Amino acid sequence: MPPSYPPGPTAGAGRRPGLAGRSSGHHGHPPGHRITGTAARSSSIGPQSSHDMGAAFSDAAPTGEVRVRRSVKVLTAAAVLAATVAVPAAPAAAGGTGWWSMSGYLVSNSAFNPNETAVTVSTVPNLKLKHTGSPARTGQRAPVVADGLVYAVDNLGVTATDEVTGAQKWRFDLEPTKFGFSTELVHTAGQLVFAASVRGMPGSDFSQVFVIDAATGTLVRDFRDEGVALQILVDRGVVVVSGFGRYSSDTRAYRIADGQLLWEHDVVMDQPVSANGRVLLSGYAGNVGPLTSTVVDISTGDPINAITGRDYRPLATDETGSKIYVGWGHSLQVLDPATGNLSWLASDLNPTFMVVTPTRLYVTSAGGTVFALNRSTGAIIWSKQVTGSEHQRAIIAGGVLYVTAKDNRVYALNPVDGATLNAPAFTGATDQLVVTYGRVYATDGTKLTVYGL
Repeated sequence: MPPSYPPGPTAGAGRRPGLAGRSSGHHGHPPGHRITGTAARSSSIGPQSSHDMGAAFSDAAPTGEVRVRRSVKVLTAAAVLAATVAVPAAPAAAGGTGWWSMSGYLVSNSAFNPNETAVTVSTVPNLKLKHTGSPARTGQRAPVVADGLVYAVDNLGVTATDEVTGAQKWRFDLEPTKFGFSTELVHTAGQLVFAASVRGMPGSDFSQVFVIDAATGTLVRDFRDEGVALQILVDRGVVVVSGFGRYSSDTRAYRIADGQLLWEHDVVMDQPVSANGRVLLSGYAGNVGPLTSTVVDISTGDPINAITGRDYRPLATDETGSKIYVGWGHSLQVLDPATGNLSWLASDLNPTFMVVTPTRLYVTSAGGTVFALNRSTGAIIWSKQVTGSEHQRAIIAGGVLYVTAKDNRVYALNPVDGATLNAPAFTGATDQLVVTYGRVYATDGTKLTVYGL
């Protein structure tokens, strides 16, 4: 049995529990967006650098870092590095193009790209700025990449650029007087899916879900979402939108094909994680309780199992979807989504995000510490303070661990021992990096900057 810990922060809930099945689909071009196809300008300058690659980590670390706290030898350095590079946990890029389908790479939310072979520990010092997007945007998020195009969502729409040249291919604009904050973008089956909040009267929670043709930027369909949209997950033909709302259900699920509302629950999806079509929701239903963590079927919303009295926050799954790594207070635990069985893994972490590799887990904590854990035992192999890292997802690609210190810079670390690598600082980054097919994508919230070898 796992030790008993005080529950973590609870997720609030709205007013309407239960399931529903109405259709809110709208097809064609609504009066709130337009599509354009202007090319973007580009520029080229050299990279910035930090410490020498592979140097032992010392007390003389860059600002915002401190030395490694402790070390437990589990595997050889070569074995660990190999395990962060060569295991095919996802489909390789087709036709020699990059691929990154959602913020956490896959619906497992692993933030681990095992297919990157160009930008590695040995080559990351050679990165150079290739081009920078224009014009400036507002609220730009980390991009997704597929089929030779790079897609970046911002608060006013979506921009598609050529993966190689950075030239703009199309722009899908939202009417700024009608829409506000946008969720992250998801690429699925040749389409892009995102949600944007609808500006309205106080006391109302409304969003709009957009489905766009990824090749052309043409609207396929959009439909009204009666709730707050902060998180978005797409799996098995279903889009799940979630966010705490005072006047609406916290989590809603729609069929992408026609916008049909499939189900809604009054508890939140803290991160977009799907374990073979099973989604973990948590909170106080209807703001009256009891506090419950419930695994539901993504297609029907039917509960599979529930744990009362605990607020488990999903972080990621393993490769098979048979384990969900969850945070509860300061602890890290493992949930079996089929049975609801829990096993304790580690304490004193306060996890916010996680990277899952075949042999290790890399956890960013609420206190700004990055932990490397043995995946089987939970033993801490190394830890490192990176102030601001608690706000953004870390990723691993090509055997390099990229940790974003929000509004400051990105640290490229050797995942074996946490040593800082000599790489561009990606100064001003406001979101996670995306690394695929020899290119590194960074955003400062206004423009996308692309680095390559």
